[in-house]
Amino acid sequence: MQDSPPAESAPEEDGTDLIGRGVGILMENFLRDVGPELGQLGQDMSGALSDMAPVLKDLSVLVDDLRNYEAPERLENGDIVIRRRADAPPPPPIGDNLRDFTAPEDHPAPSVPRDPDAPEIDL
Repeated sequence: MQDSPPAESAPEEDGTDLIGRGVGILMENFLRDVGPELGQLGQDMSGALSDMAPVLKDLSVLVDDLRNYEAPERLENGDIVIRRRADAPPPPPIGDNLRDFTAPEDHPAPSVPRDPDAPEIDL
């Protein structure tokens, strides 16, 4: 009798390989479903950061060196005050972008739309 070659069999998969494939399939489905929204979110964030860049630059110049300031203090009403140290050099001027960004008192900031289904919480 002639020995026949052993039949080829599929390599056995252990549990970790199956879990990895399952996670891969889940991620592919998730990215296919959510991918367009994530792309739009990235574009929106990029646009917002581009719009804010001049203001953030002016703000970073305005704060100058953090060593010129005392530790933050929280007031009873929740405001946070960061006082400039008495021995600090004179502060730099406020930049035009930051000055234009602040809302004048006669034009209040627009209100955020409220979700009518959200529970109300008294603050």
